[in-house]
Order: sequence, then structure tokens, then C-alpha cells
Amino acid sequence: MKFTTVVALLASIVAVTSAALPVEPAINGFVIQENPSSQIVIDSNSGNKPPQTQGTKSYIVVFKDTAVLQVMENVEKEILAFGGKIGQRYSAALKGFSAWIPGPIVAALSTNPFIDYIEEDSEVTTF
Repeated sequence: MKFTTVVALLASIVAVTSAALPVEPAINGFVIQENPSSQIVIDSNSGNKPPQTQGTKSYIVVFKDTAVLQVMENVEKEILAFGGKIGQRYSAALKGFSAWIPGPIVAALSTNPFIDYIEEDSEVTTF
């Protein structure tokens, strides 16, 4: 599948899913799981290692406050469908998750109106 086809496909998926979903936050707030101690998705065969897809890097995906859980789950499904992998989910300080995402998918996801920003994951140090 060519890069332009993948981008066009993802853009149309994002447009259709975004238009059909409400913009208001969920009534009970944002809750990914009832048990916050088990928020990492781990493949039993590979641990929490990145996928072996060429051009895949680790990113932090942060959603706007108005994004509902269904929107975030749809984005996760799109990432998984194109060879990515979901890492840690965040719900306390921000709505989002870390993931290993193929480059062309990052560009397509950046057009999603519910995503605030996507940033390449990196080490943070203090002085």
C-alpha cells in the first residue's frame, strides 16, 4: 500500500469517526480502566517492546479535554491496525497514551480534531 493511500485512508477514517462522535467529555469523566495499576498493554509474546515495523518511533499522543473515550479507543485501534503498539495510558494529568507509531500514521493522526498534539517520546532530565 502506498504512503498516499495510507494517509488518505486514515484521513477519511478520522473524518468519519470524528463527525459522528459527541464533542462533550464523558459524564463520569475520563476513565480508561477501573484498575489504574494495570494501565500498560503488554503482548504476552514480546513484553512491552516496540514493534519491528520499519520507521516506527515512540510518541506521546495527547487528546483535547473534549475528547471522549470512544475517540481515544478508535485512535488506538487505528495505530494497532497499521502495525503500531500502545504503551502506557495517561488519565490523571492529561488524556493520552504512549505508543510506537509508524511515521505515515503520525502525519495522518495529526489531522484528528480531538488530538491536541503528538510528540516524539524522549528522555527528560532536570538540572
